Amino acid sequence: MDTGPEAVLSLRERQKLQTRTHLLETSARLIGERGYTESTIEDIARAAGMSRATLYSYFPSKEAIVRALVEELWAGAEELYRAFGELTDWSRPAVREWMSRVVDTWESSGDQLRVGAARLVNYDDFYLEYHQRFVRALTANTELWSGFPADEAERRALLLISGLELFLNTWLVRGWPHDREAAIDTLTDVWRATLNADAPASTGRGTRRSTSR
Repeated sequence: MDTGPEAVLSLRERQKLQTRTHLLETSARLIGERGYTESTIEDIARAAGMSRATLYSYFPSKEAIVRALVEELWAGAEELYRAFGELTDWSRPAVREWMSRVVDTWESSGDQLRVGAARLVNYDDFYLEYHQRFVRALTANTELWSGFPADEAERRALLLISGLELFLNTWLVRGWPHDREAAIDTLTDVWRATLNADAPASTGRGTRRSTSR
């Protein structure tokens, strides 16, 4: 018997979820093309093929739409970092395969990323919460991270996440030209260098476990 999420949702609930997704996708495309100020609620409703009243039943304002887009993006990012946390080793093939998946995801989310990168709304209230979740997801395999004390593992994880987001934003959102495969190779090597480097001697944990290459 099916007991998954789809079995729990009623037809009406699934339709509402589909409508919400359609609204967000339409909003991301419109705002990404025209800009935030130039895209009105009426424009979004018309592009989505619905009335303003229907749109307002899902989102009370344009700001709420953008916030939902950012939260959706970050939920997707958390899934990617969780996938990294489920890796059984940090070999180059394993890290590169994961990195390629990250780039695939960013490439397929261009409109949402442009909206998120524009920082059209203030999301300071949940920024730290999400990045703490990212770090926890990334460091979930405690055996692989055992060569670092907890505070050092947290710092390295945050450094990797922040650096990756900045690089991908500059490359895939802002349009800095890079050879795709070479960029993935570089990202992979930078991550592995950070993950496999010895912990600082002052921590008393200067010996790292070996990993497959």
